[in-house]
Amino acid sequence: MELIVLDAKGKVGTAVSAALPQVNVTVVTDVDALGAQLKSCTVRPSTLLFVNQSDLSACSDLAARLPAIYWAQENYTADELLQAIRIGARDIWRVSDVPTEWIASLERLQDATAGFAHWANEMQRDAQTAGNIQQGMWPADATDLAGYRFSRRLLPAATLTGDFVDYFPIGVRYLTFFVADVAGHGAASALLTVVLKNISWRLQQRYGRPRFRAPGEVLGWINQQLIEQSAGMHVAMFLGVIDLRKHTLHYSSAAHFPPSLVVADAGQTKSLEQRGKPLGLFPDAKYESAAVDIAPGERVVVFSDGILELLQESDLAGKEQKLQQQAANAPTIDSLWAKLTDNVSADDDVSLLVVERIE
Repeated sequence: MELIVLDAKGKVGTAVSAALPQVNVTVVTDVDALGAQLKSCTVRPSTLLFVNQSDLSACSDLAARLPAIYWAQENYTADELLQAIRIGARDIWRVSDVPTEWIASLERLQDATAGFAHWANEMQRDAQTAGNIQQGMWPADATDLAGYRFSRRLLPAATLTGDFVDYFPIGVRYLTFFVADVAGHGAASALLTVVLKNISWRLQQRYGRPRFRAPGEVLGWINQQLIEQSAGMHVAMFLGVIDLRKHTLHYSSAAHFPPSLVVADAGQTKSLEQRGKPLGLFPDAKYESAAVDIAPGERVVVFSDGILELLQESDLAGKEQKLQQQAANAPTIDSLWAKLTDNVSADDDVSLLVVERIE
């Protein structure tokens, strides 16, 4: 067993080392030395003993990952112990305790930590498998459909993502695509993207009936499907339907932000701004539809809202203007993606879809 004692004066560490000859006790004098010692540890898991609450508080992130013990004075108060527990201490030691009690405490803590580490590894493997399955539901990148190229990128905040992109033909006349952003993070949001993929398949079977004369009606139908799932989560979505005969993009938005863009080959941009309630919350929600022609060389650029966190501008107007400038000056999806995500990590999922008319 290994015990690391954070003790500026060294007296407690020396006493504990003398009382526990069968334990590998290492004494460090400050927080920086503790960090260096943990990097060099060959025995895992290490147990940390903190002599004062200020050091325990400064290392609360470590206390959340490794078993932490608080060294209490004989005249400790209940408030002092409660505070140590709140910070992260999993046990309390006192100078008057019998050393065999310390040994039993170390065994319990390290057994529990080993069990937790095994469980965490299992959860990580399951999450990675689920993430691979989820990303397998995304359509192939750089897909050419009837004279249009669909390209997409994803920067997930974690293994599982709440963003989802899909595109597919409807008969011989229409191409349909959407970018969806499920509220929240983790397994629940990721599971709802499976529902969205199922909705994609159902749309391919149902589109063309009278009820689906416009994208806004499609969003109304999706809204009802999500409400029937009783998930209690909402989804922002931008939905587009391209009429291949007229090369017209019909579109509708459900609380999607920032606005999608149409970028001309010469760099001019048009913002496709719409209002609409999020999907999955309001049974009576209605969604507007609008249309814009797509000329050869023009492209539709759709972001999820996580992109806003990557921009340094202080206000939303500045962020929108920055996105328009970046989209106008980037000839390819790779150059646009690199400008926006280079050397950054996302606290929210970030996805990008570019639909370009190539014929």
